[in-house]
Amino acid sequence: MAYDSSEIEKKWEEMWKKEAIYRFDPKSDKPVFSIDNPPRYTSGNLHLGHATGYSLIDFAARYRRMKGYNVFFPLCFDVNGTPIEVRVEKKYNITKLDLPRQEYRKLCSDYANGFIEQMTKHFEILGESMDPSIYYQTDAPYYRSITQLSFVKLFNRGLVYKANFPVNWCPRCMTALADAEVEYKENVNKLNYLKFQIAGTDDYVMIATTRPELICTCKVVAVNPADKEKADLVGKELITPIYGRHVKIISDPKVDMTYGTGNVMICTIGDKSDLEWIMKYHLELEKGIDEEGKMTELAGKYAGMPVADARAQIIEDLKASGVLVKQEDNPQQVSVCWRCKAPIEFLQVPQWFLKTTTFKDAILKRASEINWYPEFMKVRLEDWTKSLEWDWVLSRQRIFATPIPVWECKKCGHAVCATEEQARKYVDPTMDKAPVDKCPECGGELVGCTDVFDTWMDSSGSSLYNTFWERDPELHKKLFPMSLRPQSHDIIRTWAFYSILRAEQIEESKPWKDIMIHGFIMAPDGTPMHTSAGNVIDPIPILENYGADALRYYAATCSLGIDHAFREKDVVRGKKICIKVYNLGQFVSRYFEGLQTAPEKPAELRTADKWIIGKLSQTIKNVTENFEIYQFDKAMKFVEDFIWHVFADDYVEMVKSRDDDAVRYTLYTVFLNAVKLLAPFMPHITEEVYQTHYAKFDGAKSIHLTPWPEPMDIDAGALEAGDAAAEFIATVRAWKAERKININADISRLEIIGGDSAMYRMSEEDIRQGARAKELVIAESADLIEKVASVKPVYAKLGPAFKGQAKAIVAALGKTSADDLAKQISEGKVVLDVDGQKVEMGPEFFDVQKSLSLDGREVSTVQCGNALLAIEQ
Repeated sequence: MAYDSSEIEKKWEEMWKKEAIYRFDPKSDKPVFSIDNPPRYTSGNLHLGHATGYSLIDFAARYRRMKGYNVFFPLCFDVNGTPIEVRVEKKYNITKLDLPRQEYRKLCSDYANGFIEQMTKHFEILGESMDPSIYYQTDAPYYRSITQLSFVKLFNRGLVYKANFPVNWCPRCMTALADAEVEYKENVNKLNYLKFQIAGTDDYVMIATTRPELICTCKVVAVNPADKEKADLVGKELITPIYGRHVKIISDPKVDMTYGTGNVMICTIGDKSDLEWIMKYHLELEKGIDEEGKMTELAGKYAGMPVADARAQIIEDLKASGVLVKQEDNPQQVSVCWRCKAPIEFLQVPQWFLKTTTFKDAILKRASEINWYPEFMKVRLEDWTKSLEWDWVLSRQRIFATPIPVWECKKCGHAVCATEEQARKYVDPTMDKAPVDKCPECGGELVGCTDVFDTWMDSSGSSLYNTFWERDPELHKKLFPMSLRPQSHDIIRTWAFYSILRAEQIEESKPWKDIMIHGFIMAPDGTPMHTSAGNVIDPIPILENYGADALRYYAATCSLGIDHAFREKDVVRGKKICIKVYNLGQFVSRYFEGLQTAPEKPAELRTADKWIIGKLSQTIKNVTENFEIYQFDKAMKFVEDFIWHVFADDYVEMVKSRDDDAVRYTLYTVFLNAVKLLAPFMPHITEEVYQTHYAKFDGAKSIHLTPWPEPMDIDAGALEAGDAAAEFIATVRAWKAERKININADISRLEIIGGDSAMYRMSEEDIRQGARAKELVIAESADLIEKVASVKPVYAKLGPAFKGQAKAIVAALGKTSADDLAKQISEGKVVLDVDGQKVEMGPEFFDVQKSLSLDGREVSTVQCGNALLAIEQ
């Protein structure tokens, strides 16, 4: 029966699920390997990045399970946050302001939860060994209560505070953003050159700005103290266009003298530089833009207009009044919301903060205690940590996320935090009562906080939730810190950073021992995949055409830490490996399928048997070493090379005609262990081979519950002899291929001349069988006789040089003996009688073909290492 990936894969997926093959056992005494699995975000279809990233994680899980660990690998989903809200608002053409809070939340919940069944199925068809018995999703009360409980503890320790501080603000999402949630995109806007009149004179100073709509909040104008031409301006006042406000000119060394006019309008708040100057000079923070991205009353006639519209209108008005002198294209990086990609503003809005900057050294220390794979990825976290200037903005002005468990006094603003008991049960301050009836400070009415947590507050608590923090102390002690955090490189500054911060603040510990960072999957041309670019590749047809194991093979070729272009040829290669392994299983099983018990190791093994066992042992060692450091691409290369080339091409070819106890034992043992090495990468085909050919002897419920192979004794002599034999066989096969001779065709005789004859004799019969030689001779030396077989014209040179005479030259060549021609060629010239005329020619016009003979038989010779192979067809 031929290999059918769809039938085989579906069969074993159903068995794994029915038999709960991958269940974590909390009562087991086995060592635990726990994976802080990235909860897949429930907002859309499977893409190649998911398929690859989760396969890499699964390689680690399956390997550790076979190594005897009690593997904790939860099936989990991230059902929270603004991205879901953005999609819901787009689907229903609404904003968060259009519906009652609970109704809006239900729309989001229904939308997000609607993907979970399909996503679970995707994980199953990919062969991911996640455990549904430790399932969680981040919108569930049981998960959100852990977030709230950790917040309560941090609040009570004084690590949480509320402040009216300028923050990144997304007008589209209408919420604050942490620095880590701000992305940057290249943009070209207009640099507007405006006249600011010098107060008390008719003179003016030219100001270049990209934000003319913020003239209404202009506080000062700055010049660089090193700019001597502007020294006399410092201390003077300017009058702002349109609004007539008087602002002073100050000097500050941060002003870029080469940008625009070298005169900077500092307003509240155009960008991060404005914010730094405002803090430095204690300037009044005026609000020119509101939370919806519209101009405030400060903007006068532009009030209520969206920022872009106000900017366009004020530019027209400045042109009309003669204040706008010129415009230039201005390439610039624009700050945008990482979720909806809308430009962000800096707004002063009361927010909840978690103290972060005071923990920078502690975070760096914990990061150094974690094993980073690859190591160079640690630099990203270190650089990000060192660059932090502000604490983490915890609060978001959204709805579909974990509520901040706080009530605030309407009268004095005092905050009352939920009790730990409330948080353990999950609390919503917009619906539930505060732990006290009135404000303990002034007796005022308490109102529930409508803010929710930044989704990273939930996500960064995954190591706490997974290890049963505050739910099962003994299990938590057993599981924390976790063994592995796998994730992509783009969220090092968010998920990795915040997780390390939370573990430090809650447990004074690192959250995991290892962190494994993978890259993105790009389009085949190396560019990012985007729907707008039309280059997104749907993995479902790939899975249908080639199977999950083939796609997982592609994932196994991807090195950690770097992005990879998708290559369908690697998936095709993966399918070929599946077929190869399937067919090898059919072949190997013929040697032991009729037995009642597994073949016993006989007293004596042939050199080839000892050799392949030694090669297997080397492969086990190499594969194991690379699995331990998550270098799956290298591990896969070792497995593939062993199965395809060493075992199939070399050993199987050596032993095809054998029928003895030694070959039965060797084939059984070596292929079983080889399939086990392949199992973490290609779980379906290896399960098929195991269940069909090995389970009745080996006895395990699944190959994935069998022990990982251990290296066996290596016979150094047999290893060297076997390597030589394999090289001889490969050389003969290549010789056949060059001559288009069937690879399985017999040759009359093979003679191995020179080299280590004694060592070659250790594998004499193996070489003969593998080379398909009827006769094999191993000799220390031999008398090879070389003779000229023929001399042929080089037509490519003969025709252009002799034109019409070329045909007659070829005829004359045929009448001259090959030996005579060869002698003339060796002397440097050839003289031929062409139609009664002597024609002198150089040796370049001839090709001398020679043959060798050994003991009177014509042979071909090929150098192979220190030996010469004489092959008689």
